Amino acid sequence: MIAIIASFTVPEDKAEAFEAIAGELVAATNANEPGVKLYTLARDKKDPTQYRMMELYEDQAAVDTHMASDWFKAAGPKLGGVLDGRPKIEQFTVVA
Repeated sequence: MIAIIASFTVPEDKAEAFEAIAGELVAATNANEPGVKLYTLARDKKDPTQYRMMELYEDQAAVDTHMASDWFKAAGPKLGGVLDGRPKIEQFTVVA
């Protein structure tokens, strides 16, 4: 399995818009991608400008399917307008 953690910095005045856009992406991903085992957004309790998208995929094919999805492609430009900088994407191999 493959795990991905995407880290986002969002200005406080854009948090509501970010959460709405990301929420649509989470809902579409979970409803339409059987190779995705976990896809959820979390906000840091100590710093409300910090968010993490936690993702778990069966395999690389599931990651590729997600990246090629219409909802993922549509979210990119929308998210760009509410982020403070580029997201940090980390990919891991699940070992246990």
